[in-house]
Amino acid sequence: MNLDTIYKVLEPLGFTLEVEQPHINGERFLMAKDKLVLVAKYRGERVIIKISNTPDGQKDIQNEKQARDLLKSISFANKAIHFPEERYWGEKDDYTIWAIEFIEQEKIFVNHTLEEQFFLILKALEEQESFHATTYEHLATVKKIFPIMSAQDYFKEFSNFRPALEEAQSLLRANKSILDKYSGYLTHTDFVPHNFRIRHREIYMLDCAPEVRTVHFGNKYEGWARLLNYMIIHNPPLEKLLANYVRSNRGEEEYLSLRLMRVYKIGFLLNFYTKSLEKTEGDLKTLTLERIDFWQEVLAHILKDEAVPITFVDDYKKKRDNLRSDEEKRRQREFAVA
Repeated sequence: MNLDTIYKVLEPLGFTLEVEQPHINGERFLMAKDKLVLVAKYRGERVIIKISNTPDGQKDIQNEKQARDLLKSISFANKAIHFPEERYWGEKDDYTIWAIEFIEQEKIFVNHTLEEQFFLILKALEEQESFHATTYEHLATVKKIFPIMSAQDYFKEFSNFRPALEEAQSLLRANKSILDKYSGYLTHTDFVPHNFRIRHREIYMLDCAPEVRTVHFGNKYEGWARLLNYMIIHNPPLEKLLANYVRSNRGEEEYLSLRLMRVYKIGFLLNFYTKSLEKTEGDLKTLTLERIDFWQEVLAHILKDEAVPITFVDDYKKKRDNLRSDEEKRRQREFAVA
């Protein structure tokens, strides 16, 4: 997709693209080009535009809009998930265009105190848990748009991951009843700071595309697991605080469900990075190999239910930062201090 062509499509609709476009640079863009995410002004307001002229990209945008609309209207949830408001939806010159308000943040997530981060995240995760499909009516409503994952679905997917994960797979299968007991919940499978923004002490969910399973109904700790695994690198005290909260306040069974999901999510990451190798070269390829080694080691610690040594994490971060491009380093400053 050519940016000059897209500008000519958007300008007559009242959009003015900003000079800085952080979402069309860096590692994530190199690995996913079916749609563009752009920052623009529309009727005097900053907006985020998702735009595509490819069948896959258009389908992804359409499904995400449908998913978000359903979550905003669904009746069985007793809490609300906050989303940016829609500002434009339509098609022009073979492009599907969706614009939502840009959520201005007073400060990025990691610049809040540890206590503030804990309660912000806990509230957002509990809001997701309130979307619990417990009846046939609930399931009939959500399955039209959202994937629904049971323990058997997690097993099937995990079996397609790297063959060196036999111990992890055995642990998951040995605890099928626990995985199923805490399934049927809405979960954001990539619930980390680059997928949400904070305004007036509320977390706004950004991506919720069911086509790529960013959001689905599954084990309620899958979103927790992704966040805790991410925080091993970016904020170890928060990772420890959230894990201890589940163990102390929800009991050993739910803590085990969380740990099972952490194992699953690391398997997912390892599979993603392994498949990404063929799409990378140079420093990015070397970084991808470092990431595979790092997450294999983290998995070994999670399987033993032990803390990941901070010295090991720090060594990895130094290697990562030396291999990252300048563009990616600039993009990361929006989400993390380091």
